[in-house]
Amino acid sequence: MSAGTGEQQAGEQIVERGVYVYGVIPARESLPAQLPAIGGEGEVELVSHGALSALVSDLEINRPLGTPEDLLVHERVLDTLASETEVLPMRFGAVVSDASAVAEELLEPHQERFRSVLSQLEGKVQFAVRGTYIEQAHLREVVLEDPEIAELRERLQQADTAAAYDDRVRLGELVHAAVSAKRAEDARCLVDAVASDARSSLIHEVAGEDEALSVSFLVDRDHIAEFEDAVERQGRQWRERIGMRLIGPLAPYDFLPGV
Repeated sequence: MSAGTGEQQAGEQIVERGVYVYGVIPARESLPAQLPAIGGEGEVELVSHGALSALVSDLEINRPLGTPEDLLVHERVLDTLASETEVLPMRFGAVVSDASAVAEELLEPHQERFRSVLSQLEGKVQFAVRGTYIEQAHLREVVLEDPEIAELRERLQQADTAAAYDDRVRLGELVHAAVSAKRAEDARCLVDAVASDARSSLIHEVAGEDEALSVSFLVDRDHIAEFEDAVERQGRQWRERIGMRLIGPLAPYDFLPGV
């Protein structure tokens, strides 16, 4: 995709303009109402060529691009379309010179490739499941489950701070390893619990101290209800240790074949 700008005279100031590209979908003639547009300017529109349509909006590119609000708008446009059709997301920040460039430089030369990807995504959407340990349940569990952690913890509660340095380092290492293993086990447990209702899954690393899991799922659109029920059942089993949040449907950011 080539980058470029259009120029428009505004008083004595040159305002550079371009066309922002959100993603590509199978060709269609209309869009859902009230889609937001990056920059709050104009509307999201369609540029079509052959069997494909690109989701675009006019953009003043003198302004900084890449604010958290811009990213949220980008995702909202794609996720809104994903609830009803196949979506091939473009990388955030994709700008070309004008609508003709979208058709001639993006859709026309990549027609076959984009159609193949959309065909493989037909009828599928992405969901995300995020989990957070409730009141540090994971830390209580590793103390109960690992005798060495329990022994070191008890010893340190009675030891002099300076004299117990090595024990504190060892305890930190053991807890970190045990928590990492617990997170991996919980993520695998969730994947197994919904396996019959999801096409694919992807386990992501988590960083926050109380974060339990972050897993993406590719789900058939006509099995969404079954998938949601399976996630809810697992959430009920974990209601005293993990708070779960189901997010979606989303564009298939994590499951793009051959991209």
